[in-house]
Amino acid sequence: MNPAIIDQFPAENGQNQQNVSPVKLLEQISSSQANGCLRISHNSVEWQIYFNLGKLIYATHSLDPFERLERHLRCLSDEIPTLTSAVRTQARVNFESESSSNPHICPDYLAICWLVEQEHLKPEQAAELLKNITQEVFESYLLLQEGAYQFISNNEKYPKFCRFEVQPFVEECQQRLSCWQAMSSAISSPEQRPYFVSLAHAQQKLPPDKGEKLSKLLRGFSFRQLAVLTKKDELRLAQGLYPLIKDKFVVLRDPQPPYDRLPKIPTLDTALIFVSEPTIVKPTQETSAKNTLSNITLAGLPQVTGVQKTYKVICIDDSPTILKEINRFLENYDLEVHAINDSGKALREIIRIKPDIILMDVGMPGIDGYKLCRLIRNHSLFENTPIVMVTGNTGLIDRAKARIAGATDYMTKPFTQAELVKMVFRYLT
Repeated sequence: MNPAIIDQFPAENGQNQQNVSPVKLLEQISSSQANGCLRISHNSVEWQIYFNLGKLIYATHSLDPFERLERHLRCLSDEIPTLTSAVRTQARVNFESESSSNPHICPDYLAICWLVEQEHLKPEQAAELLKNITQEVFESYLLLQEGAYQFISNNEKYPKFCRFEVQPFVEECQQRLSCWQAMSSAISSPEQRPYFVSLAHAQQKLPPDKGEKLSKLLRGFSFRQLAVLTKKDELRLAQGLYPLIKDKFVVLRDPQPPYDRLPKIPTLDTALIFVSEPTIVKPTQETSAKNTLSNITLAGLPQVTGVQKTYKVICIDDSPTILKEINRFLENYDLEVHAINDSGKALREIIRIKPDIILMDVGMPGIDGYKLCRLIRNHSLFENTPIVMVTGNTGLIDRAKARIAGATDYMTKPFTQAELVKMVFRYLT
C-alpha cells in the first residue's frame, strides 16, 4: 500500500470502521520512507503519528494532549528548574487554541518547539520528552483493532529533535504492554483510579504508617497522575499496587471521561500482535504485598511533597448552586474547600485562610472577578497563588482580560468533575 494514498479518511461511524493492524500500518509507512501524518480514528478518539523519511517523529491523540504534556513536563521540572508552573502554563495558553486538525504538525508539538526556542528545554531534553509522550500514546494506539484511517503526506519544515526506527520503538512499547497485560485480571487501563478501601482492613498486610500514606494518596488520581505525584513510573506503581488490588484492599474505578474511550488492556487469553516475541513478566501469587509495596510503590512516598498535606481551596461565586457543585466535585479528594458567595468579603477571608488555590467567578455583583483578582495579586502573600477564573464567557477577549488581571488560568462553565479535578491537580500537586 502506498502511504500517500492510504484509504480516504471516512466519517466515523459503525459502518465506516474497518479492521486494522496498527503495527502493519507503521511498517508500511516506514518501508516507504514517507513524510507525513497517519491519522486513525476510533470511538471518538483520533491518534496522529508523524513521520520523517519513514521514521517516527512524534505521536499524540485527541484526548486532552496538553494535560498529557503537562504531566510529562512536571516529571522533568525537578531536573530542569526553568520549567516552572508559569512557563508550562504559558506554553499551553500559547498553543492550546491552535487547530488540532492541522495535518502538518499538532499544537502540543509546537508548544515543545516553543520551549526549546525560549531555552526552557535543550534539544536533547526535548527529544527525551517526545519519546516519553509518544510511548504513552502508543500504549493505546497499539491496542486498536478497528478504525478509520488515512495518511496525509507533507514536507513541512519544522524542528525535528528526534527520529525513531519503527520496529525497535514498537518492540519497547509492546514490552510494556505485555507487563500491563500480565495484570489484566485486575487492571484494564493506566487511566483507572485506585482508591483505598479501609485503613483498618489494610493493616493486616501493611504497617500503619504506610497504610496511612496510601490512604491519603489513593483519592481518585489515575495511575498516570499518581506517577507524577510519586515520581515513579506508572507501570511500576501498578505492579506495586497489584497485590492489594487482587486482595480487595484497593479498588479501581473506571477512567474519568473522556479517557474511558481509550482501548482497554486485553486479558491474558487475548493475543497481542508483536513485531517480535516479548517477555511477559507476570506478578506471582507468592509475591508479598508488603514487600512489593515497600520496594516499589512506597519507597519514595516520604519524599513526595504534599501527600500528607490537606490543600486549601477557596471558591468565590455569587451562585450557591455553583459553590455547592464545586464542593461536591472535590469532596472525595482530601481537600479543604471554603465557599465564599460575597466578593466584598472575599479578600479578608483569603488573608485569613491562606489558600493554596483560588477558583473565582468573573461576573459577580459589587467587586467583579477581574478587580478582585488584581486586589489579591497586590497582596504580597498571594503573588504566586494559582487563581483560576471560572466563567461562562468563552471569548479570547475575556481570557486576555483575565490574564491581564493576574489570573493563572481560565475555566468555562459548564464544566465536568473531570475538568475541575484536572485543573486543581495541575496547580496543587
